[in-house]
Amino acid sequence: MVDEQATIFAAAQRLPERERQILFLRFSEDLTQTEIADRVGVSQMQVSRLLRRSLQRLRDLIGERPQRD
Repeated sequence: MVDEQATIFAAAQRLPERERQILFLRFSEDLTQTEIADRVGVSQMQVSRLLRRSLQRLRDLIGERPQRD
């Protein structure tokens, strides 16, 4: 698990600062999208889009593809 965390952390460093901040607030601070939107100064919908895009970028950077059922 430590190796996975290190890989994700290294990949996240390649994301723009704003995307890293939103990921941190969501997954480290456990804030809702609405709470993040208030802190960052964007709409909840923008936070949703940024999260989705950031997570996809992380997957691409570490070479994972989401599993399909």
